[in-house]
Amino acid sequence: MMKEYDYAIELLRQFLRIDTSNPPGDEEEAILFLEGVLKEAGIHSEIYLAAPKRANLLARIKGKKEGKPVVLLSHVDVVVAHEEEWDVDPFGGEIKDGFIYGRGAIDMKGQTICQLCAFINLKKEGITPERDIIFLATCDEEVGGKNGVAYMLNEVPALRDASFVISEGGFFVEDEGVLNAQVSVAEKKLAQFYIKASGTGGHGSAPSKNIASEKVIRAAHSIISYEWPFKATSVVNAYMNGIFKGMKGKGFTFTNLKETLKKEGFRQYVGNNPMYNALLRNTVTPTILKGGEKVNVIPTEAHIYFDARLLPTENYDSFMRTIRRLAGKEVEVVPISGGSSEPAPSGYNTRYFKGISQVVRGIQGPIPVLPFITRGATDLRYFRELGVTAYGFFPITLPKDEYLRMHGANERISIDNLREGLEGTTELVKLLSTLV
Repeated sequence: MMKEYDYAIELLRQFLRIDTSNPPGDEEEAILFLEGVLKEAGIHSEIYLAAPKRANLLARIKGKKEGKPVVLLSHVDVVVAHEEEWDVDPFGGEIKDGFIYGRGAIDMKGQTICQLCAFINLKKEGITPERDIIFLATCDEEVGGKNGVAYMLNEVPALRDASFVISEGGFFVEDEGVLNAQVSVAEKKLAQFYIKASGTGGHGSAPSKNIASEKVIRAAHSIISYEWPFKATSVVNAYMNGIFKGMKGKGFTFTNLKETLKKEGFRQYVGNNPMYNALLRNTVTPTILKGGEKVNVIPTEAHIYFDARLLPTENYDSFMRTIRRLAGKEVEVVPISGGSSEPAPSGYNTRYFKGISQVVRGIQGPIPVLPFITRGATDLRYFRELGVTAYGFFPITLPKDEYLRMHGANERISIDNLREGLEGTTELVKLLSTLV
């Protein structure tokens, strides 16, 4: 297997050197790179251009039965990297201290390469799957997927008929001293918006009672001061019961999530943990503030932007009514994105979840395999909206400090992680090929 590992490492380094920052996107070069790798392996693929330089790729290994394909989904675009914040070139693919550095190493070019190699390996071994296995690499995920998955679902009807899709969203993690496999079966809903106000401009030395920036500050304070209630959704209930069951100390004794959430000590504990807090309640975070340009000039208009993520059970319209009530009448609340999709979580009493559990046990032994909610948005929501079972899982052990590098400076994946991911993904694809 050593040659395969070395090959995957080199492929990832080359892949990371292709700048697919979105915006603007320009993913075509990366898609052509993947096409070349598949062609060298004797596998035909097709490229779909949604717009100039906005490319997607689909390759297929034919199965014994028609319809209901299994889809290995990844995206090739990445968020913007600011070079001055990095210790290395974010698009250099540099190896340093056992890590491969580069924007997209975790999100999600590393997984793309592991899926690609596992897909090629299936072909090399001459395995005919029960159903078609599709390798699908798309553009535009980081800004909504309009030119990526949304486009491909219209162009390739077979994708809408998929039996199962696997992509990003879960890892092996250690929570409360327990190593577990997070398999994402749902994700929080996107509900971004901004507030804006108009007022009287003028010199900073002579303020009026009608100042735009003061209005948005008051409204923002009301919004961020609001305590969204904790809610024990079914998926998080299953996840946290698996993590906390029987735990004592830290101000609480855990029985089950519903009951333990009634205890002040537990509410404080999870509320102070950003990861747990985001799993249990809506989050509303101010991210961009816009106003004046000179310190002595009162602006006539001011804006504050918010990134809000809602629990899967929350209603978007009800959420926005609460935001407008909190913001008050001095400002206007303007939605940016959200409300267009209300996908139900994928079930986790399925042959696919059981199959992942089987692979996990083969790699890690008898660790808990738990359903999980992804805190951010992924392209899997498009498939869940169609009723397709869709999970997020990349079988690598990801410490929290490495997870936090995603979308941040010095994003990286260890060589050991890449080997782990390649081994796990290869076994998982083999198993998926046997499911009827």
